[in-house]
Amino acid sequence: MKRKSEEEIVRIVVKVPKYKKEMIQKIVEKTSYNTASDLIRAGIDKELNLQIYKDNLDFIIKELDKLIEAKLDPFVKSQRKINEKNLRTNAINTYLVGEVFSKILGDDMHEEFLKLLANARKKANYFVNKDTSGLTEKDLYDFYYIGEPYRNE
Repeated sequence: MKRKSEEEIVRIVVKVPKYKKEMIQKIVEKTSYNTASDLIRAGIDKELNLQIYKDNLDFIIKELDKLIEAKLDPFVKSQRKINEKNLRTNAINTYLVGEVFSKILGDDMHEEFLKLLANARKKANYFVNKDTSGLTEKDLYDFYYIGEPYRNE
């Protein structure tokens, strides 16, 4: 790659309205640019760099996504493990309570427990699958508040 001082310079003629030429001259006087040509070249460089950036934006986004995914992956895995352990513990507790009812209280209470469990599963599925995006804050609070009276769900 050639150094800037070794690059071949070619002439391009650009016509602009008179007021823009005057604006360019005022900017040159106020800034570190020596000539109008220097300012215009800098503007061209900035626009070309912007276009190169835009052309590569999809690639940049994909690379950033990969980096973010790599950083988030351990966190997501840890959350899945926590969820799996919680689910396992809840399942053990549920079946343990059923076995205790069966052993200590007999078949009648065990059957009652199974009915309660089936009803609780229906309620839980309703709560998990409910679309709450349209609920007011009060309705949302009532929806999740365990102490509220049973609603036909």
